[in-house]
Amino acid sequence: MSFQEQYVFWRLTNYFLGVEKYRLIHLHEEKQELWLENTSQKKRPVIRIQMKELSWANVVERDVTHTLHVTENLRKQMGRLKLPLVNIYITPFEPMGDISPFFGQTIASPNEKVKLENILLANEQMQEHLELLIKKLDVPEEAFILPNEITKEMVAKEREQVITYITTKVNEEQKVARNSKPIVTYSFIGLIVAAFLWVTFQGGSTDTFNLIKWGGKFNPLIYAGEWWRFISPIFLHSGLIHLASNAVMLYIVGAWAEHIYGKWRYILILLLGGICGNIASFALNMNLSVGASTAVFAVMGALLYLVVLKPNLYAKTIGTSIASLVAINLLIDVFSTQIDIAGHIGGLVGGFLLAGALSLPKQFFHWRRLAYGVSLVAVAILFLYFGFQKGEQPYDPMPANIAVQQYLQEHNKEEATKIIDNLIESGSADGYSYTYASSIALQNKLIDKAEDMANEAISLDNDIPEAHYYLSFCYRVQGNIEGALKEADTAKQLSSNPFFDSYYDELEKSKE
Repeated sequence: MSFQEQYVFWRLTNYFLGVEKYRLIHLHEEKQELWLENTSQKKRPVIRIQMKELSWANVVERDVTHTLHVTENLRKQMGRLKLPLVNIYITPFEPMGDISPFFGQTIASPNEKVKLENILLANEQMQEHLELLIKKLDVPEEAFILPNEITKEMVAKEREQVITYITTKVNEEQKVARNSKPIVTYSFIGLIVAAFLWVTFQGGSTDTFNLIKWGGKFNPLIYAGEWWRFISPIFLHSGLIHLASNAVMLYIVGAWAEHIYGKWRYILILLLGGICGNIASFALNMNLSVGASTAVFAVMGALLYLVVLKPNLYAKTIGTSIASLVAINLLIDVFSTQIDIAGHIGGLVGGFLLAGALSLPKQFFHWRRLAYGVSLVAVAILFLYFGFQKGEQPYDPMPANIAVQQYLQEHNKEEATKIIDNLIESGSADGYSYTYASSIALQNKLIDKAEDMANEAISLDNDIPEAHYYLSFCYRVQGNIEGALKEADTAKQLSSNPFFDSYYDELEKSKE
């Protein structure tokens, strides 16, 4: 190649990098080929510049076919619905044969998603061809004025400027990467540690009721409208080992995701992905659930999405590592009865779909992002519907009864009432549920309701002494001392608690 072709190659590159702020996608100096992308201006095409001897028309045909294939793969990786490409050939002379099908018109890929325009810059007619390029790309004429004489030093200067520019950009990006600490990951770990310490000092991190009280995923209270319990469980942990395992996993995978997706996308993946996990747990698991593992699995799902977005770049690096972590963790879930596998899978799927909807920074909008977003919302709504439907059907009342008892001991009638109301409405209430309902009614001085609840409790389970006591108290207030004595005697017979003995004796004296 003459100095003129080399000069034009590096001058064009210099202009697009330095003036139009294109980004280098690929540079193969030995093949004298490079690809450029403008991430700030969607309307600007991707540019391929190649310095090559095109001897015959069939050489052009093969290269155009190859370029269309490469551009289609690039379009998919970039997440673009359509991708225009300007393909610039710098060659010493025009190819032999009929090249009219390849120049002067737009060539489309078979799926019509890639539009290719070839521009030939031949040495013999270089200035004339440069004028066509200037018109096609709408660039200033003064940017590509050829000197009368081009020397080796001029070529070297243009090349050096390109290499210096690229090296400076790479160094800047590496410096930013080195100095950019995963602040969001560290902050999130700090939050879950702070929440763990708070819950520990407020009654213990392994105490079931304490976890319910401070926001654990507890279905009966979600049925009652406490929607914030889809969020709060992310920050709660049952025991130090539970906290440590999630913190370590987040430390491992979080830094990757935060660096790749950026802080704001990463925050959304953490929180919304964690919520997705808790929604799945709500729909499929009635047990109390806490932990940041739903958010951790969401981050893993987001990292797995990279394999779909850019398989050539991530499949053998991040993809392999994350797939192994997911497989190991899910295998542990299968053989552990105390781990919420529904929440983990929900977080994984939620994180994957979220990543698809948000995509990477500096990515243009693509219809697939909308599809991912719609899928995420649709799946979340489906699971919420399924979960709330379960709340209208009978379920095991024992965990809910225990929580009601604890709330009543803490004089929190409001939370206790929410749970009792749902137990009764769903047909889940047993004798103990109605007994607690009777107690709440008495505290609210609703004697008739307390009597009804106590009678219902006795009809379901005649061996609950408290139910007989509450019914006795209702009869006493109503003036039915005989009925009160009968129920008080039954309570005394069913329990060794001296309270019932003293209450019966008090009734006996009042009768006299």
